[in-house]
Amino acid sequence: NIKPPYIILGNHVNNWDPFFVNEFVDEPISFIAANSLFFNPILRTLLNYIGIIPKSKEKSDIRTIRQILRAKRHERIIGIFPEGNVTWDGSYEKIDDSTAKLIKLLKIPVIVAIISGAHLSRPRWAKSHRRGKIDISFKKLFSEEDIKRRPIEYIHEKLNKALNHDEITWQERRQNIYKGRRLAQYLERLLFICPSCKDISSMHSRGSSFFCTHCGYSLEYTVYGKFKNHNREPYFSWPGQWNDWQLSELTLRLKDNNLSLEAFKDPVKLYVSSGDTPFKLISVGQIELEDAGIVFKGHKDMEYRFLFEDIKSPNIHMSANLNFYYGDKFYRFKFYKPRTSAYKWLNLIEILAP
Repeated sequence: NIKPPYIILGNHVNNWDPFFVNEFVDEPISFIAANSLFFNPILRTLLNYIGIIPKSKEKSDIRTIRQILRAKRHERIIGIFPEGNVTWDGSYEKIDDSTAKLIKLLKIPVIVAIISGAHLSRPRWAKSHRRGKIDISFKKLFSEEDIKRRPIEYIHEKLNKALNHDEITWQERRQNIYKGRRLAQYLERLLFICPSCKDISSMHSRGSSFFCTHCGYSLEYTVYGKFKNHNREPYFSWPGQWNDWQLSELTLRLKDNNLSLEAFKDPVKLYVSSGDTPFKLISVGQIELEDAGIVFKGHKDMEYRFLFEDIKSPNIHMSANLNFYYGDKFYRFKFYKPRTSAYKWLNLIEILAP
């Protein structure tokens, strides 16, 4: 029986999360969304009509705060997915204290929506949906009185605890089935290091099979969202476990300078935006790893160099667009070949950026 204005916070596991949550709320929710969605004029008109609030990812934006305060004055429901990005492997990514500070500023009730099963029904790396069960639970976390008397540190700690959902743990209990075609298709967008031979960018998917083209290691991705190997026990039962290992392996090898540069050459399209203008194509070309950064090589000997120390707020839009700020410009690497991994490059930048 809670009345607006109030805040709904959710864990971010699927691109359709806002629609899942709003299905159980009687009026449109003013969700906060990436400002790059507003670059499309038609989509911008729709988003403005339903009251979506734009925000630059991982950057403070005074315009966003003003629009949130306006939504509160108009007694709207404000929707936030504090992680900012859809999970790649079903795990929760801890948030910083900016959401707690916003809650303290607004002083309106907070509801937490936990979405379970939506990652398994459409993993971020996947080509297609799978039919299976999705659960959503709603819980009132803070009242106005709680927010007024509690410090930001307490709010922040309780938020992380309330939002912490692990899809693997949930599915191990439930054992739900998620049926679909080509279940492993494009899993190499997420998992790019072979656990058997440790080769980078040699994993390949076909149908429900996932295998290494270098050493032949092979397994099956099942309707339960986990791996099965007919000949022996797989190195990892779940993609999330594999991902934890590969990120540790990548970090170690980068620090030891033990990488083949051939594994870090991928075809991309380079786009640029100034301010809130739509992205414009600069060139089709290739990105390559260098000692201090990334070089883009385009048509007619065109080269752009991006030093790791100057790359700001890198993030992936959808599954194949790596966005980042460099100087006063907003750039995008579009990985237009579906088997290339933007996620690999994002983690490379995050590890090497000082």
